[in-house]
Amino acid sequence: MNDAVLIQISTQLLWVVFLLSLPIVAAVATVSLLIGLLQALTQLQDQSLQFIFKLVTTALMLLVTYRWMGSTMLNYANMAFSHLSRS
Repeated sequence: MNDAVLIQISTQLLWVVFLLSLPIVAAVATVSLLIGLLQALTQLQDQSLQFIFKLVTTALMLLVTYRWMGSTMLNYANMAFSHLSRS
């Protein structure tokens, strides 16, 4: 196996992980900011409220993006295996 191919596959893997985690992290960060602002305005300091909204947001984002995530991971795996089989 060529070192350049291995570096290319590893670099693309990092980009795939970044792209797949970006929608969930962005949605949870936005919800956390809004809930934190709401808690600061109402002086409600319950930590379980924030946890529940983060959990629901994560579940909804996974439900919305699971098809895209699956196809992206499948495309990456096919590309990686095709590169490895040629080397």
